[in-house]
Amino acid sequence: MATDVLKYVLEAKEEFDRTLLCKHTSFDDLYPFMLEDQTFFWYKRHAMWSSLQTAVKIADGLGQNWQEAFAERQVRMIQGRILDKKVLDEWLGQEAAAEENETVE
Repeated sequence: MATDVLKYVLEAKEEFDRTLLCKHTSFDDLYPFMLEDQTFFWYKRHAMWSSLQTAVKIADGLGQNWQEAFAERQVRMIQGRILDKKVLDEWLGQEAAAEENETVE
């Protein structure tokens, strides 16, 4: 059971990461008709953040150490529970942003 819970935490983290990078996620498959709507991307970010928060809350409740899968700054953001500009801007860190820019060029 513990492994399954941590698997869901990792999946939620990956989906949130992909959302912030504006990449395709399973959420897009649920609402394909919304992809053209500009507000969809904001809604998707909030939905994926909520999914991550839920997975972490379940892992916490089962006494699982989910923190090892995250950078220290990400753990602080998750524990802060508020999806704000700082989370959107700093979640992936500078190294991920630099890596993303390299793949775009």
